[in-house]
Amino acid sequence: MKVGAVILAAGPSTRMGRPKLLLNYKGVSLLRRAVDAAVAAGCAEIVVVLGAAADQYRAVLEGTAARIFVNKHFAEGMAGSIQVGIEALSDDIVAAVIMLADQPFIDADIIRRLIETYRSSGKKIVASQYGDVRGVPALFDRALFLELLVVTGDQGARTVVETYPGHVATVDIPAASAEDIDTPDDAERLLF
Repeated sequence: MKVGAVILAAGPSTRMGRPKLLLNYKGVSLLRRAVDAAVAAGCAEIVVVLGAAADQYRAVLEGTAARIFVNKHFAEGMAGSIQVGIEALSDDIVAAVIMLADQPFIDADIIRRLIETYRSSGKKIVASQYGDVRGVPALFDRALFLELLVVTGDQGARTVVETYPGHVATVDIPAASAEDIDTPDDAERLLF
């Protein structure tokens, strides 16, 4: 049962004012941290979806196991990046963990727990649960890939989770682990 990872890294970093995934946490860029976490968790295939700043981000990914794809329509929202990533997965991938590259505290242990819960629960979706929020990273069984391919705009995968509540298992993670980096203030508060 091969599980892949789709790492979303196409956003324009508008609120940061520069390519945020080049920011370092503990000496490693945010983008590289996400790939390293997926590898360490045992993901059989790692697809990274780039968009804005693709050329700068490619350099960070040299020498990794990541397969790189570009969402030329990244400005239309996250859904397009999810579609590019899902379509890029090999046919033998039975499920995929959808991750955001700007969550530096999502580590291999969290991703591994999503995969283990998928294998033991029999559920088609395993979402991270922090407080009242069910969110990413989240794992989706191949049976729901078509649902992910029809999400539009900036909705992300959450709509699929909300559509199939009976098929969802959750993994509790600390809210601090789910923090993402969007602004210079976030970076200052969380990374330094």
